Amino acid sequence: MAFNATSLNVTELLVISLAVVAAILVLRKRYESNVPLLFYFVLVVFNNMSDRGTNPYLLYAGLILALLLRFEFMGGSFAKLVAFLTTASLGVIIWMMMSEVFA
Repeated sequence: MAFNATSLNVTELLVISLAVVAAILVLRKRYESNVPLLFYFVLVVFNNMSDRGTNPYLLYAGLILALLLRFEFMGGSFAKLVAFLTTASLGVIIWMMMSEVFA
């Protein structure tokens, strides 16, 4: 694992830190927070401006799950399922981006 401190890698680490904050907020059941939506907005902009790309299916599925979690009023078990899937998609995105930075 070698870290090359380029501007692209540092920017990607900042996006990763925003993803970690979003995952923590979802884990603490703060479903009304806009931080996951802010993360996906920043990730879409980062995806379009850099040569590194996140899997679009994962990106947009996570965005849809975050929107569903933020703007829907669901029952207990369905909300837990959507929160789990949102956290899992955030975790996979963090893993993929960390592997790009430290590869």
